[in-house]
Amino acid sequence: DPVVTNAGEFRLQALGRQPLTDGGARRAAVARARADLAAAGGRYRIAEKDLYLEVVTQFNEMLTAREEMLARRAGIARLESYRTSLKSRQASGQAVAADLLKTDVRVASEEASFLEAQRRVDDSRIALNDLMGRAPAAPLELAAPAFPDLAAASESAAWGETPEVAEALAEVRSADAALTVARAERKPHLDLSADVGFWGSDTSHLVPADLKAMHPDATFWDRVRRDAGYSFTLSLSWPIFDFGAIRARVAQANHTLAQAKAKVELARRDSHRQWEQARSALRALSQEIALLARAEPVARDAYLEAESRYRGGAASSLEVIDAYAASIEATVRLSEAVSRYRISRALAERWGTP
Repeated sequence: DPVVTNAGEFRLQALGRQPLTDGGARRAAVARARADLAAAGGRYRIAEKDLYLEVVTQFNEMLTAREEMLARRAGIARLESYRTSLKSRQASGQAVAADLLKTDVRVASEEASFLEAQRRVDDSRIALNDLMGRAPAAPLELAAPAFPDLAAASESAAWGETPEVAEALAEVRSADAALTVARAERKPHLDLSADVGFWGSDTSHLVPADLKAMHPDATFWDRVRRDAGYSFTLSLSWPIFDFGAIRARVAQANHTLAQAKAKVELARRDSHRQWEQARSALRALSQEIALLARAEPVARDAYLEAESRYRGGAASSLEVIDAYAASIEATVRLSEAVSRYRISRALAERWGTP
């Protein structure tokens, strides 16, 4: 066409396509996207709960180490007082050199334990600062919580609704939707297509020469009417030969769905196990705390009584050292048991709530 070749052509076209039947593929794709969104929400909730649990754990570990520091510092002060009295007795000519040596060894051991507790405080402080988005070396002061109410243990039994289970269920829905999409490939697809626009020649004149030759009085709007057009297309596609490709994709989607369903059961069993372990720990720790809460003041009084008897000559230095060790151990074990109880309660909440 010399007009097109020499003067150019233009096309302005709008296309539209609407599937009439697609075997449910589009609806399944929407369902899959929603299921993937729900699974992502479950993963976010898992991260949120794990962060809370880690904060509770680090907080209680720091609190326990700090209380151990305070207990050992007070114990070292008592040992220093005891060592001072031994030095006075040694200066007066009494044979207490062996007792003084034992006390020196015990003081050194307690100072080492104090430094170890201080290191644990620093480690937990750095971890807590990092978890809270603060500078790792920033100072951090803890507000000591109240003594836990041992009768208020968590009895929530929503272990079947944890975020892990919710995520697994969402993955089942996603896999089921993917199976529907795969099966839709072998079903007939009917599409309606439409286009509307302009297609003309001679881009250098408002009214092309060929139109002027046919209609000498033609205007630009005559050109618009001539170049405008539209069309409708109804297309049917139905795969007949695919050499097993669709069947393979359906089989793969079936296996993915079966795997997702198995993960739901695994998530439920894991949540139930974790929740039961936390409840069992709460029961055992509540009894341990009750026992240590009674023993701790008794052990402290026993140490003071042993020291008094030693000053009166009715007890040996070994008895004083043993009583001191028992007193410190009771204090530290009580603090550790309370810390483990709080962490176990957080674990029960972690695995017993949505």
